[in-house]
Amino acid sequence: MTNKALKPKDISCISILDGTNYGHWHMRMKIHLRSKDLIDVCEKPIPGDASTSIVIKWSRASYEAINLITTRITERVLQEVVNMKTIEKANLLWAKIEDQYASKRALNRGRVWMDWQRCFYNGNLQNYIDLCRKLIMEHEAVRVVVPPELLSYSLLGKLGGDTNLHQFVENLTLNEDIIEKPEKILI
Repeated sequence: MTNKALKPKDISCISILDGTNYGHWHMRMKIHLRSKDLIDVCEKPIPGDASTSIVIKWSRASYEAINLITTRITERVLQEVVNMKTIEKANLLWAKIEDQYASKRALNRGRVWMDWQRCFYNGNLQNYIDLCRKLIMEHEAVRVVVPPELLSYSLLGKLGGDTNLHQFVENLTLNEDIIEKPEKILI
């Protein structure tokens, strides 16, 4: 728990959580909180046997983390997750955000799956790869479990309509090592 001052440029790389980009936001925010030595106050409650000086340091770090987190969420998200309890303790705010956007709720899982279904290849392979990576991250965040082979075939199937990529796609579908790990397709 440090007292490093946060500069606007430090957080500009973290996207603003809008309710549809939790996986990406969470990854970036967690990395940033860790770099500022603030992740513990977000993931754990203050130890029950903490001394007064530790409580003071923990509280300061918690308020700093709350400030950082709330500057990278939309007004709508703020209204959904900030209340009289979560505004006081970073670990409660972090847990509320996770419950709201990364839970196994049907709404969260359905949104992520529908985003995957709407994903299509539009002729720009790099954009397609970037989008697929983002969507796989979202699947992991809400714990949507799709067999890797099915995910791989779905990924490749969306490319199959491009005559320029037909042979490439066909070769990949025949490679068991690639099909078992969708991430290998996106390298």
